[in-house]
Amino acid sequence: MLQANLIREALAGYARANEVIENERMERLARMTPEQARAIYDELVETWWGSASREGSERLDLWRAETLIAVRRAFEQLARAQGAL
Repeated sequence: MLQANLIREALAGYARANEVIENERMERLARMTPEQARAIYDELVETWWGSASREGSERLDLWRAETLIAVRRAFEQLARAQGAL
């Protein structure tokens, strides 16, 4: 039961942190000029095209898949430990 409470508290903490981050993002975007927004966009595009190699993209896709699988396994183990599966 202690484990479940810790998980609930952690999730609630993440939710609060996400709220704060989202509010800060919205405030920052509201103050941004169109020129600033365009400059950020142009930098992102330039960075992507400058650094995106086919091999790098494939490695990133593989890392994402491995991460998703690892997270799923962790949740399955937790569910089994709590008797949910």
